[in-house]
Amino acid sequence: MSTVLTPADIDAAIVGGTLLSAGGSGKGRAAKDKLFSGKAFAAGTVRLCPIDNVAPEAPIIIATGVGAPGGGKHLANPDHSVRAARRLLEAANVQAAGVIPGHVPGIYAWLLAAALDIPLLDAACNGRGHPTVKMGSLGLSSRPDVWLYQSGVGDNVEITVQGNAVVTSAVMRVAAVQNGGMLMAARGPLAASLIRSAGAVGAIGYQLGLGRAVLEAGAPRARIDAAMRFSKGRLLAEGSVVANTVAYGDGFDVGSVTVRCASTGRQVSLGVCNEFMLADIDGKRIATFPDLLAAMDPNTGEVLAISEMPVGTPVTIFAVSKRDLPMGTGIFDPAVYPDVERALGADLIRYALDPEA
Repeated sequence: MSTVLTPADIDAAIVGGTLLSAGGSGKGRAAKDKLFSGKAFAAGTVRLCPIDNVAPEAPIIIATGVGAPGGGKHLANPDHSVRAARRLLEAANVQAAGVIPGHVPGIYAWLLAAALDIPLLDAACNGRGHPTVKMGSLGLSSRPDVWLYQSGVGDNVEITVQGNAVVTSAVMRVAAVQNGGMLMAARGPLAASLIRSAGAVGAIGYQLGLGRAVLEAGAPRARIDAAMRFSKGRLLAEGSVVANTVAYGDGFDVGSVTVRCASTGRQVSLGVCNEFMLADIDGKRIATFPDLLAAMDPNTGEVLAISEMPVGTPVTIFAVSKRDLPMGTGIFDPAVYPDVERALGADLIRYALDPEA
């Protein structure tokens, strides 16, 4: 059954989505997402539909942004998002049967659903944040024979490219850097059958459920407990930030955040490449992307972004196993890891592709 989303759903979408963005966004994201959602509800109806509602061969587009969170947050523009989608559909000469986000929060996709009068399908390329377009490419990074379009629009550049996922994603990232750190973008069209088999089906429903659980909990500590209970998360540390070396460069936010646990005195080191990618305690790896690492403020119950965690910030860190999250298959494609491993200077793939890790 389809569900008509309303402005009453946006707070849950923002809270659930920011938790699932793994430090890539936090409490500062609300204004941007409310801008996009407000534009969406003004443009038309946002209908959330199961992907089984569309035919297997139906063309689906992906709404996203390309860039580094620290390098271009101010460049998010609803009009650019719609223009990118229209440019893509004109280049591909198709009418879209639905839209999904690259990953949650995914409010960009709400806007396109309303503006183009198409369903918002309950799926995403990935059910959690990821640092590169290739990680949300539905496994197409290992399929050079499959071509698609990518279109991006910013203040300084408009670009539409066609090719395989690896080549077009590289071009889009360069364009985003040239635009100041971000482009509003669209990808596709891709058959609904591919989304159904390779995407994170149910990701938006999960996002909304997580957000509602947190908001209904009330008090700050209760919100953190609700988030961990819903996601089956495990507590890593409660304490304060003692170091944050994350800096923007070459299209990525890279560095580490170190948190000292107040009760144990142990330090948790969180490796960052746009999002939290790994956690070490005393040099031992305890969580690795695509496990989810999330930060919340114990005094307010709000989600914290990496950029909102200067030294001295009180914080609760928890981890969620990749086995308990809606995931797209593209996240388990070996071809998508080398760029991020080089940027971070750490081994990810050995842990990420181990089903028991």
